[in-house]
Amino acid sequence: MVPLGQTLTTGEAYAWFGTFLGLFPPFAIFARIFGGALAEGVTRRLPTADGFLFWGLMFLAMNAVCCLVGRKMGARLGHHFGDPRRWSWPVFVFSSLLMAVAWSVATGAAGGAVAFILGAFFGVACALPIALVTFPVFAVLHRLLSHGGMIEERRLWPLAFGVPLIITAMILNPWIK
Repeated sequence: MVPLGQTLTTGEAYAWFGTFLGLFPPFAIFARIFGGALAEGVTRRLPTADGFLFWGLMFLAMNAVCCLVGRKMGARLGHHFGDPRRWSWPVFVFSSLLMAVAWSVATGAAGGAVAFILGAFFGVACALPIALVTFPVFAVLHRLLSHGGMIEERRLWPLAFGVPLIITAMILNPWIK
């Protein structure tokens, strides 16, 4: 018999998922923006020309806020979710969609608000479709692999990393314009 690894609660699992979802996809969006600017020849001048350094630091700050708020919201939502197996499947999937909306509003608004407060609306607009896709996928996989609201670390890490990284790869796909 294989010894069990350390187990994490649903709140801890969603905290890690929220962390990586707040880190990787926004980074990919910012990389696409910078990649477009670099392709247009901004590098021929100094990096400070045209506010390139300013926007780079702004994007870095926004990414850090998304990561931190994503973690906090993920932990809070996961804690309220509790044992996922106590919910019926339709209620569970609907609840995961509501969690996605709550997470994206809080995380997207906080991250976007770094950019002159008005960016909060754009932050929510960017976070909402990503969360609506990833939260149900993570929730269903977490439910299938958890027992009594607890999941082993060795089962969590592929989910917590994998789901956000797949959506990040889709954002960075060079054939999607």
